Amino acid sequence: MYFNLANFQTSILLLIPATSAFVVLENPIAVPYLQVPHYTGPALVDYINKAQSSWVAEHNEMTEEEMKFKVMDERFADPLQDGEPELDWGEIVPEPLPDTFDSREQWPECKSIKLIRNQATCGSCWAFGAAEIISDRICIQSNATQTPIISVEDILSCCGVSCGKGCQGGYSIEALRFWKSSGAVTGGDYNGAGCMPYSFAPCKKDSCAQGTTPSCKTTCQSSYKTAEYTKDKHFGTTAYKITNSVAAIQTEIYHNGPVEASFKVYEDFYKYKSGVYQYTSGKLVGGHAVKIIGWGTENGVDYWLIANSWGTTFGDSGFFKMRRGTNEVGIEGNVVAGTAKLGTHDEKREDDDGAATSCSFVMCTLILLSYYLI
Repeated sequence: MYFNLANFQTSILLLIPATSAFVVLENPIAVPYLQVPHYTGPALVDYINKAQSSWVAEHNEMTEEEMKFKVMDERFADPLQDGEPELDWGEIVPEPLPDTFDSREQWPECKSIKLIRNQATCGSCWAFGAAEIISDRICIQSNATQTPIISVEDILSCCGVSCGKGCQGGYSIEALRFWKSSGAVTGGDYNGAGCMPYSFAPCKKDSCAQGTTPSCKTTCQSSYKTAEYTKDKHFGTTAYKITNSVAAIQTEIYHNGPVEASFKVYEDFYKYKSGVYQYTSGKLVGGHAVKIIGWGTENGVDYWLIANSWGTTFGDSGFFKMRRGTNEVGIEGNVVAGTAKLGTHDEKREDDDGAATSCSFVMCTLILLSYYLI
């Protein structure tokens, strides 16, 4: 009689009690769940590191409550179905792309690409991802003559219900549409520079409670003397979704700069330290939005190079890699981007905290003289 080892192993797995938590050993978006014990804490880290060799997990003392408010409601990770067509670079520009690409190296003068921000106690990742790629793309499009750090707070608090539910989550495409229609002012992280810095302080263990969405303000912080709120606005000209294609996403990044992507977050992701992340174990916690800045291959595994918004203690100084080409936890299914409207702001001054005024006194005078003399 022929003995099939694979079938025997499958039968053994099916005998594991039904009360166990679910885990996906491959892509949770496309592969059925297998039943394995639900690990947490150090036991989860041990299981991850033994079950696969693609990435390394490290234990951290993060509470279940903190895990929750570092992400948003999972529904916001899915594409907004509004009937708007997607941009398909993969079909429009069939061209060879490099095996490895890093936006930090391609545009070294754009410091915002290297910046890791911290969303602290608010599920504002969708607004962070938008503010980050807006900052990057203004710099890239202006050849680094404009280098604003765009305010997350302005998008988070003023976009309203069209974007979503503030600290509980929002749609990344709507954040970019807000930039296009209403503009976004400058502002760094907590106690930072610019018109409207982020109002949430980094989480501390003795005061780590979920934050509530701040109210919309239309004034700059008192120490900001560069411009008024309305004069500090930076606008976009387009906001669009990228089709679910690796080539399309790569081509967009290669030509225009980093993009914002959303995905589903499982418990094991919080344990990421290095390597190429792929889902291994743990239950679904929520959705998350991040900035993809490049790609490459590590130990035979293709990956996306990504900037997170959980501060520099996460992963590789705030960056991480995720498996590319398999729509890992949905990372390739909801990618958005946009282009900046240049010309409404002049070149950055050294003392303007990243903002820019509409025109200098000398420049405006010359423009008026030329108008009346010609």
